[in-house]
Amino acid sequence: MLKLFELAPLIIGKPIKSININKMKLELKRALLHLAICIAIIAISMKTRIVWPLFYILIAGLILSLISLKYKIPIISFFLKNFERQANMKTFPGKGALFLIAGCLLALKLFPDNIAFASIAILAFGDTTSRLISGNINKKLIKNKNIFGVLLGIIISSAAASFFVGLLFAFIASAIALIAEILIIKLGEDPVDDNTIVPLIAGTVLYLMINFIAL
Repeated sequence: MLKLFELAPLIIGKPIKSININKMKLELKRALLHLAICIAIIAISMKTRIVWPLFYILIAGLILSLISLKYKIPIISFFLKNFERQANMKTFPGKGALFLIAGCLLALKLFPDNIAFASIAILAFGDTTSRLISGNINKKLIKNKNIFGVLLGIIISSAAASFFVGLLFAFIASAIALIAEILIIKLGEDPVDDNTIVPLIAGTVLYLMINFIAL
């Protein structure tokens, strides 16, 4: 599966940087897990409202995260071992997943269903794509992102979000959310996790366009 990530830099003539294969596998597993969580949340939310269940899951997750700092919890420790970054294990176990759930929860609570689903889709496909592709190419725009990864993330997330809103709106929201995420990472001293930033910005942009702009 790693060979899939080697194709993008070869196509555009950029060298593949020297990477730690184990780290690459970890990031791939994390991306697929986050993608699966977002898709599951959208699918279930299309059948029934799950705001309160997500809230309870978030609270339980925060408690388990604190306990995991000192103790190994069955099942939870397995997921942390296989999906969590070592840096987070010492400070905030499960950080990415918890912020992901928080971002989805806020989107579902603040926005109409179609906007919430589109925002979650942008998070699921856009940020994941830009992060994975950027991780394989030397030249960076800022930190772990580069221009090719961000552009590909915008295109893929636009297509995914267009199932819930118009394609033009989806493209504009994806572009603003993914670019704004980079600016926040660059300017903020203690930035909010991008799993929360992306759906909130995308949802806000979509809400304003759908309600105040006639295209």
